Amino acid sequence: MNAARRVSPPGRIERKALDASRDAVLARMLEEERVQSRLWDAALLRRLARYLAPHPGLAAIAVTLAVIEAITMTLPGYTVGLAVDRIVGVPRPAHLLDAVAGPVGRWLAAHVGVLKGTAAGAVALPSTLALVAGYGAVLFGVWLARWAIAVTTSYLVQTLGQTVVHDLRVDVFGHVVSMDARFFQENPVGRLVNRTTFDVQALAELFSDVFAQGLRDLFFVIVLAGVMIALDPRLALMLIATFPLLAGVGYLYRVFGRDALRTNAAVQSRMNAWLAENLAGMRENHLYRTEDRRRAEFRGLTLAHQASITRAVQAWGFLRPAMLLTAAGATALVLTSGATRVALGTLTVGVLLTFLQYTTRLWVPVRNLTEKFSVIQAALTSGERIVDVLDARAGITDLTGADPSLRVRDGRIEFRDVTFRYPGKNEDALAGLSFAAPKGQMLALVGDTGAGKTTIARLISRFYDPTSGGVLVDGRDVRDYRLRNLRSGIAIVPQEVVVFAGTVRENVTLGLDLPDDRVRRCASAAAMDQLLARLPEGLDTPLEEGGRTLSSGERQLISFARALAADPPVLVLDEATANIDTETELLIQRALGNLTAGRTSVVIAHRLSTIRDAGQILVLRRGRVVERGSHEELLAQNGEYARLYRLHLSRGGTEPR
Repeated sequence: MNAARRVSPPGRIERKALDASRDAVLARMLEEERVQSRLWDAALLRRLARYLAPHPGLAAIAVTLAVIEAITMTLPGYTVGLAVDRIVGVPRPAHLLDAVAGPVGRWLAAHVGVLKGTAAGAVALPSTLALVAGYGAVLFGVWLARWAIAVTTSYLVQTLGQTVVHDLRVDVFGHVVSMDARFFQENPVGRLVNRTTFDVQALAELFSDVFAQGLRDLFFVIVLAGVMIALDPRLALMLIATFPLLAGVGYLYRVFGRDALRTNAAVQSRMNAWLAENLAGMRENHLYRTEDRRRAEFRGLTLAHQASITRAVQAWGFLRPAMLLTAAGATALVLTSGATRVALGTLTVGVLLTFLQYTTRLWVPVRNLTEKFSVIQAALTSGERIVDVLDARAGITDLTGADPSLRVRDGRIEFRDVTFRYPGKNEDALAGLSFAAPKGQMLALVGDTGAGKTTIARLISRFYDPTSGGVLVDGRDVRDYRLRNLRSGIAIVPQEVVVFAGTVRENVTLGLDLPDDRVRRCASAAAMDQLLARLPEGLDTPLEEGGRTLSSGERQLISFARALAADPPVLVLDEATANIDTETELLIQRALGNLTAGRTSVVIAHRLSTIRDAGQILVLRRGRVVERGSHEELLAQNGEYARLYRLHLSRGGTEPR
């Protein structure tokens, strides 16, 4: 019988390798997330506080109720001490509580059986007991009032917090969708999802939980300090003298805790982004057998996450014992000093009892406030990351002099000596490129990968601006247009089609309010008749996110119909037939005339059989035009285009019909 195999723990060398790997992952993620190290940022707090400005009424009511609740929280300890001194016969000045509790106690003495019995002579001080009973009744009323105030405050603050979070989330998403292509290249989808969900939710806890309890506890500490000073300044100052020690503990936690929480937030963000990317690409992971590599990568991420959590826990583990030690020392100090003064007759038992209750009670809100440091730190870390997104500025925006009335009419396209280099690259993607496509012409772009075909499409839609030269539409530089007006006149059919969760109709119209017959004509012109006949509900058939139930060719047909529904003067097909099977290609060839009729078309060709009728074909190599002409002219030249066309046929490409 074979012994069960045991996995031995990693040795010292292996642990060092794991630690080095983990630290490398942490450093890389912190760099990617651009985590900064600001211990306190008043500008950040002011920035976030702006979201409270539209709701001054709710904020004012919440603050007022927090003050009232703080006052009610001081009454029990004070009342108990006052009652004890009244019972033992220690003279104390008349108090507002006496004016309220006295009539209540006398009423209770007259109507409640137990008190009536004591009033008959069982105890020598029936009036004092009646007053104490009045204190108890008043306290009960105070507790009821405090409960009502707490419920109301919680509701108002939660409403305020969720309203603020809603406004913030809408602002973040609205800003993200206004950004340019470079922003999305630099920020993975998972990171942006974190900003609009995880980070905003962290701020929700700040506005709802911390704002409500934090205000109440802060005011309670202030009111309590004032009451203690009024009762006995000497004992109060002795207790308040321990506050700097507590502040020092809180500062140390803020120094180490916030850095740990920043690191943890960066790790969490990177892990979420990694999971989103790899789960979406799980089919490719299976096809290329990269599961082991992905497991190793995820192990590194989880080790980094474990390390960041451990650092945050270590910071918190330092804070809580330090808090308890400070509280115990303060209580011992008050008890020793107060008992000595009671023995000397300079302090009443009731006042000492009140101080002991206050000392114990004081550390609860102080502890709450300190414990909220972790929530505050996490929220401020998230706030930094959100503000970083909100402060990002798109490189491609409407210029000051852009004409708001300018629209794309004819769709004439011209490149004048255009040179373009992608940000961060050392080589030009386009170099001195010039061509013109008149209204209604099909312009085909042919070339190997990296020749600059897709770059031309991006410049036409002004996802980027040329490094030099000019891109013109209808004789006007694209920068003269408002971005919205320019892009509403251009439809792009990409190679990778995005299909949203919704019906086929919704994916075709993308929010456009089009009549049913118009949608059906667009679908028919895009050769979707067979697809719609197969779907159980036709245009109203629900589709899953990404169109997983459709073939790649069927998704492309939806993209064609989407472009037709927009009815733009300019149509860009960015290798749109690359993933279409032969049968669908024949459908597209017959429908291509409908797609391009009456509009200028820029076709980035993967299957050369689809561009035979192009009015002009540009053959590109490394960002330059090496050949131009019609299909027949380029074949006659027997150059680069002829070579590519023969290669297309040798791979099973179809002759155009």
